[in-house]
Amino acid sequence: MFESKKKSGGVLRSETYLNISYQPEEPVGRETEINRIVEAVRPVTKRRKPDNLLVYGPAGVGKTTCVRYIFNQLEQETTSKSIYINCWQYNSRSSLLTELLIQLGYPAPRKGKPVDELLSKIREWLDKNRGVAVALDEFDQLKNPTEVVYDLQLINKESENSLGIIMVSNQHPTRIELDPRSRSRLNCQTLEFNSYQQSQLEQILEKRVEQAFRPGTVPDEVIGKIARKVAENSGDCRQALELLLRTGRNADREGASKVSLEHLDSLDQ
Repeated sequence: MFESKKKSGGVLRSETYLNISYQPEEPVGRETEINRIVEAVRPVTKRRKPDNLLVYGPAGVGKTTCVRYIFNQLEQETTSKSIYINCWQYNSRSSLLTELLIQLGYPAPRKGKPVDELLSKIREWLDKNRGVAVALDEFDQLKNPTEVVYDLQLINKESENSLGIIMVSNQHPTRIELDPRSRSRLNCQTLEFNSYQQSQLEQILEKRVEQAFRPGTVPDEVIGKIARKVAENSGDCRQALELLLRTGRNADREGASKVSLEHLDSLDQ
C-alpha cells in the first residue's frame, strides 16, 4: 500500500531543514533587522537600560527566527540571560509572569500564587543578578497586554537591573490594544519586517536545498520559480519551504533522480 516508485536514496535526504519549526544557525537576508535588534538588547550586557522594541510584520517573514537567533548568541557570547515566551501559550498576566520566573530558575510556584508575589521574586532575581532580555512572541495574543506592560515596566523601575523587552507581533503597532498611559510608559521603538523579496527567498531556499536535498538534485530554475511564485503572492518563507518540500516529495514519488519544473507545476493540478 505504501510502496512507491522511489529509487534508493531519492532526492530528499532530510526533511527536518524544510520544517517551519527548524531554527537555522543564522538567518538569511535580514542583516539590517538583526543589527537593530542587537542594538536594542546590547545595553543588557553592560548593565544599562535597554530599548523596548516592538518587532512586527506579516507571518513567515523571519521575525521569530531572527529574535531567537540573537537571543541564542546573547547567551553564548555574554554572561547575560535571555528568555523567550510565546504568548499564545502563556496569554494571561499570571501565567506569563510564572513562566518568566520559572525560566529565571525559580521552582515552579503553585497555582494561584498572587501576582504581587511573582513580581517580588522577579525583582529579587534582578537585584541579585544581571539584566535579562525577554522576548514576548505573539505579543498581540495576550488577554490584557496593558497589565503585562505595566508589570514589566514597574519591575524595571524598582529593580537594580533591567528587563529588555522585545515584543513580536503580526499586528501593526496601532492595532495592539494598549491604553495611552501604557504606551507612554513602555516608550517602545518599532521595527518592521517586510515580506521577503524574490532574491531573499532564493537565498533561503538555496541554503535549505544544500541541507535537505542530495547534491545536484534541485536545479536553480526550480528554486527561482518557487521564490518568484511566493514573492508575488505573499513573501511568506514558510510557504516557500512548504512548496519546496512538496515538490521534493513529488519527485521522490516518481522515482526521479532530479527535481524538475514538472514536479513543481503538477502541484497546481
